Amino acid sequence: MRYLKSRYRGFRLIACAQSSRDGLHAASVSIEKQGHPARSFSDLDFFHDDADALEYAMTWGRIWIEANVRFPAPARTAGER
Repeated sequence: MRYLKSRYRGFRLIACAQSSRDGLHAASVSIEKQGHPARSFSDLDFFHDDADALEYAMTWGRIWIEANVRFPAPARTAGER
């Protein structure tokens, strides 16, 4: 089992690639941030290579954050009003 850790927009992503008996690698990801419930997503898809599984899990985690977390709008400057 291989892991890859990263940060994205204040969240910690932990991707995992776990090999199965048939030689495929399952992509999974955990998403954590203090003050938010932790989320884990298992067996997102299966790959022939563990590096591909890790890359997919990281990308999937970033997309999930963008789609499910509300971020404050950037502050406007006086010239933008």
